[in-house]
Amino acid sequence: MAYLFLYLSITIVGYIIGSQLKKRGKAPRWIGKVMTVVIVVLVFFMGSRIGDNEQILASLDTIGLIAFIYTLIIMAFACLFFSMARRIFGFDRYGIRHKKADMKIAPEGAELEEKDSAAGDGPKVNTLTILIVAFVVLGILAGYFILPDAFMAHTGNLLTLSLCMLLILIGMDIGVEGTIKENFKSAGWRIIAFPFVSILSMIAGSAFAALVLPMGFQDALCVGSGLGWYSLAPAMLAEYSTKVSAISFMHNVFREVFGILLVPVIARRVGYIESYSAPGCTSMDVSLPVVERSTSSDIAVYSFIHGAILSASVPVLVSIFMNL
Repeated sequence: MAYLFLYLSITIVGYIIGSQLKKRGKAPRWIGKVMTVVIVVLVFFMGSRIGDNEQILASLDTIGLIAFIYTLIIMAFACLFFSMARRIFGFDRYGIRHKKADMKIAPEGAELEEKDSAAGDGPKVNTLTILIVAFVVLGILAGYFILPDAFMAHTGNLLTLSLCMLLILIGMDIGVEGTIKENFKSAGWRIIAFPFVSILSMIAGSAFAALVLPMGFQDALCVGSGLGWYSLAPAMLAEYSTKVSAISFMHNVFREVFGILLVPVIARRVGYIESYSAPGCTSMDVSLPVVERSTSSDIAVYSFIHGAILSASVPVLVSIFMNL
C-alpha cells in the first residue's frame, strides 16, 4: 500500500509541473520520446527478472501451460466485460462519454489517427508494441545468460526508479494536456465502476476455466484473485495449496507481461477503456506508461484508479476465496 501512495504522489507532482508549464506556454515536446526510452528500459528489467528466476523457468511445462491458458481466458473475459460495460455506460471507443445522443462521434479510427499524428515526439502504437516485445525477450535472455547475480540483486530498485521516472512524465503529460477535469466530471462514478467489472469478469472467467482446465472452481478463484499482483497473492495462497500458489504466481506474471504487450493492440483494435483491463493491478504502475502512450492522458488516469482499487481488493478477495 505504501507504493500506492508513492506512485500517486509522484504522479501528482508531475501533473503540477505540467500544468505550470502549460500556463507559461512552455509545454515540452520531448516528453513522449523520453517516456518511450524509459518504457523499454523498464520492460528490459522485467524480462531480466523472469530470465533470472529459476522457479519460473522450471515451471514452464505443466503448471506453466495451465497458467498460460488460464491467463488468456481471464484476459479475454476482462476485455469482453469491459466492452459491454463501456457501451452500457455510454462511452465511445476512445473513452469519451457523449451526453447527447445527437452529438457527432468521430468516424471509426479518426481520433486514433489524430493521436498518432499528433504524437510526433514518440513512436506509433505498432512501433511501441514491437519495442516492448523485443526488449522483454532481450531482458529474458540477458537475465538467463549474461547478467551477473550482483546486478540482478538491484533490478528491483532499478524497476522502482524507472517507474517513478515514468510516473513523473505521465503526470506532466496529463498536466500539459489539461482536459482531465472536464472528462472525469463527465465520466463520474462510471469510471469507479470499471474495477468492479474487472472483478466480475475474473469470477466469470474462473468459472469457465474450471470447466476446461484441470482445476476446481475454488482453486480457479484463488488463482484469479491475485488480479496481476504476483508478489502478494501467491504468498497468501502458499498455506492453501502449493500447486495453486505456483499457478497463481505464473498466471500473475503472465498477466503483467501479456498485459503490457496487448495494451497497444487492444487500444487500437477494440477500445481505449478495454486496453487497461488486460494487465489488472499493474494498470496503475508498470503498465500505466504503455496505456498512456497507446491511448490518452485521461485514460491513463482512469487506468490508475482501476489498478489502485484492484490492488486494495486483492488481499480481501484472496482471503475470501481461500476460505469458501
